[in-house]
Amino acid sequence: MVRNLLSQLAVLSAVCTCVLIICPESSVKKYVKLACSLCALSLIISFLPFSPDISLAGEDVSVTDLTDEAKRMIKEQTAERICGAVYELAYGKYGINKDGISVSVSYAEREDGVTELTGAHIELNGIKYAVFTVPLKNSVSELLGIPVEAVMNE
Repeated sequence: MVRNLLSQLAVLSAVCTCVLIICPESSVKKYVKLACSLCALSLIISFLPFSPDISLAGEDVSVTDLTDEAKRMIKEQTAERICGAVYELAYGKYGINKDGISVSVSYAEREDGVTELTGAHIELNGIKYAVFTVPLKNSVSELLGIPVEAVMNE
């Protein structure tokens, strides 16, 4: 297969070289070069093995598996971003250090298959943050537009 490809590329390059030598020095020459390049590209592509089945490392992968994996990754990244935003809000507005707060989010899938953010859970660690429980809960709820539960751990 590789020998066949190389021999056909050699023939194509010889033909293209002859045509370019005969071609006058004008703007037509650049179009001839383009045509030769496209012919070479199509020749190389014709030798590539294309398979309609998607498989990775010998395992069959379905579209459903890929969709579920994509949803999982989006949920994880969204949760990380939301938690990061809550940490920044807690520190910037209330002076709560990252070790003094724990944030988690919850999701639910609607009937139409769309996954949506349904709530957040905030735990404040340390009695010194007790005064900020309700204001932080209200700020995060307003920011995200979801119900937020905030609890105090001693």
